[in-house]
Amino acid sequence: MMYWAALVLSLIVAAILVPIVIRYATQFGAIDHAGREERKIHKHAVPRAGGVAIYLSFVLVCLVLLPKITQNFIGLLLAGTIVLLVGLYDDVKGLSPWIKLCFQILAAAVAVVGFGISIDTITNPFGQAISLSSKVPPLAIGPFQVGAGLIATVLSIIWLVGITNTINLLDGLDGLSGGVSAIAAFIVFLLAISPSVNQPDTALIAITLTGASLGYLVYNFYPAKIFNGDSGAYFLGMTLGILAIFSGAKLATAALVLGVPIFDAIWAFIRRIATGRSPFSADRGHFHHLLIDVGLSQRQAVLLIYAISITFGLIALIANTGQKVIAIATLIFLMVTSVVFLTLLRRRKNTSS
Repeated sequence: MMYWAALVLSLIVAAILVPIVIRYATQFGAIDHAGREERKIHKHAVPRAGGVAIYLSFVLVCLVLLPKITQNFIGLLLAGTIVLLVGLYDDVKGLSPWIKLCFQILAAAVAVVGFGISIDTITNPFGQAISLSSKVPPLAIGPFQVGAGLIATVLSIIWLVGITNTINLLDGLDGLSGGVSAIAAFIVFLLAISPSVNQPDTALIAITLTGASLGYLVYNFYPAKIFNGDSGAYFLGMTLGILAIFSGAKLATAALVLGVPIFDAIWAFIRRIATGRSPFSADRGHFHHLLIDVGLSQRQAVLLIYAISITFGLIALIANTGQKVIAIATLIFLMVTSVVFLTLLRRRKNTSS
C-alpha cells in the first residue's frame, strides 16, 4: 500500500509542479530554441528545466514516506542536488562541457567517498562474486599492488558519471528520457522488492522516482510543453545510477534496461572522436535520430525504444548472471546491426531525394 501511495502521490505532485516550472523557466530564460542545431527536432521554443519538478516531487514524497532518512539517501540526495543545480545553471546561462563533467565527478565522489555508496561486488558470467571491499587484500596488476577499495571507488564514480551522461544524451525526443527513466526506476523497484534483494527503502525510493517521472511525462510526451534540460537529465541519471548500486549493485540489470541509451552514448563518443570532433559536441547520429530520419514519427520512435527497454528490463529480472551476459550480447548485436542498417537506409533515402 505504501508503494502505491508513493507512486500516485509523486505523480500528482510532479504534474502539479510542472506548469509552475514552465512559467518560471520562461521568465528566467531556460528556453530551448528551435532551429539552432541540426539535431533539434522541435519547431518552436520550448521551456526546459522540467527536471526541477521531478526533483521536488521526488524529494518531498521521499521525505514524507520514508520511515527513516538513512545515510545512503542523504548521499543520493546530495549527489542528485549537485548535478541538478549545475544542469539548471547550464539550462539558463550555459556552461562548458568540461566544467559540467568536473561537477558530475564531484557529485559522484560525494556519494561514493563521502557516503560509501559503492560497488562492492561484481558477479562474473559463471556466477562467482568478486569482492571489491577495502578489506580484501590488494590485487596484483603487473608490478603494482592496487587496493580493491580503490578499484571500487574508481569504478563507482565512472558508473555514476556514465549513467548521468547517458540519460542526458537520450534527451533528444519528446518523452524519451523521462519515459525510459520511469521504466528503469520501475524495474529497479521490482528488483528491490524481490525476495533475493528485499530492500523496502530502495523500492520506495525507486517507485517514487517512477511516479515523479510519469507526472512530468504528462507534459513532456509528444507534443512536449517542457523539456527535461540538463538539470533533469543529470538528476535522473545520477539517481538511477545510485539506485542500481543500492539494489545489490545489479549493474547488469541496469545495463539491460538502459541498454539502448548506454550503447547510443558509447557509439556517440566513438563516432565523434573517430571524426576528429569533441566527444561533447552535438550531432544527429543518435539512434533516435536515425529512427526519425528513416520515416518514423516521434511517437513511434519513442514507443519503440520504450518497448526495447521494457523487454530487456523484464529479461534482466528473471535471468541469472550468465543469461544476463547473453542478453547483453544479444542487445549489443541488435543495436549494432540496427545502427548499420538505419544509417545505410538514411543515406539511400537522402541520395534518392
